[in-house]
Amino acid sequence: MSTEISIVNVSDWGSIEEAVVQAIRLIEDDLPFDFNRSNYILLKPNLISKNKNACTQPEFVEVVAKYLKDKGVPANSIKIGDSPGQTQKTGSYVAREIGLWDICKKIGLQFIDFESEQPVKEFIEDAAFMKDFYVSKPVSDCDILINLPRLKTHAETVITGAIKNYYGIIPGGLKAKKHLLGKNANEFGSVIADNFSWVVRNKPKRLTVFDLHTIMEGPKGPVAGAMVNWNLVLAGTDELALDIAALEIGSRNGIRDVPHLNESFQRGLGVGLLEEIEFKGMSIADAKKQAKKFNIPSDLMSRGVSVITSNFAYKVMKKIPVLNRNLCTQCGECSEVCPKKVITFSKGQYPVFGRKGCISCLCCMETCAYKAIGIKRRGVAGLFDPS
Repeated sequence: MSTEISIVNVSDWGSIEEAVVQAIRLIEDDLPFDFNRSNYILLKPNLISKNKNACTQPEFVEVVAKYLKDKGVPANSIKIGDSPGQTQKTGSYVAREIGLWDICKKIGLQFIDFESEQPVKEFIEDAAFMKDFYVSKPVSDCDILINLPRLKTHAETVITGAIKNYYGIIPGGLKAKKHLLGKNANEFGSVIADNFSWVVRNKPKRLTVFDLHTIMEGPKGPVAGAMVNWNLVLAGTDELALDIAALEIGSRNGIRDVPHLNESFQRGLGVGLLEEIEFKGMSIADAKKQAKKFNIPSDLMSRGVSVITSNFAYKVMKKIPVLNRNLCTQCGECSEVCPKKVITFSKGQYPVFGRKGCISCLCCMETCAYKAIGIKRRGVAGLFDPS
């Protein structure tokens, strides 16, 4: 098994627009499908929050859409959509907040909220945890799926990138509920791999254009981390290979330390070995020289012991959310998204985070647009918590 990935230095082309087009052109002759023979191409960015830095850059999405139109794909065959994790916020809300909605109107493309239609129930026969789940109808219906992730750290899954971005195909608040299937980082990594396995088997016509222009790093990702300029764009058809390449560029050998990547590799859901990837454009060695070391959450110990959920180390190291009242706007979204309903909220009051029953999914932190939720270890008190 082998695959191709293009790496393009934005500085070599003068703009993100030119770099993205070049990244696609370097591999387009070997794509196993024809854009012009498709009736429905869906662009799936990462629209997690109204914090623009947490999302795929709107200009990035615009360039890919214009590239398709320039190739002769009719505008009515191209749609853009996503679903954030909040129960009361839609993809179109985020799109309006970050400027993507205006871009869609300007270039004449339809934006679709994944919650706007009845989702499609699917069954994954050999899933580890998520045997059945609901897929957004636009994803189920599309002929070609174009994945537009942005590289970020993630407090629970270590990174979010090409594979993790597909978790957004589950509509609305159902994403948070699926966290209940994985009670620790390794188990939730298997849930993500279950979801990805459906994509691999049911959506063979896929292209990923990976936003590594400015990436998010540090323990506060994927919404409130620090932004670092890598000035790169990657493109390819193998999401596992793209995630592995991104970690290599950031000087991280991450497949063992990122549960959903390791699980996807073990299941044969893509290329997970650098020697089986052919790089076009910029060499990966030159890309590594250009990018700073990727500051991922320093959580190797807790990930290593999390498979034994009842032992001493896991109970002590397990993460829990903590509220910063100076930043909290008392919107209550954290309470809405909590799959275990252990965050209580009353209008005009600060939310109260219940420790008993918390599964450390950190959905509350992930969806807080105001960066008001941080994390800490349970510590010795965790030894007395039955959860």
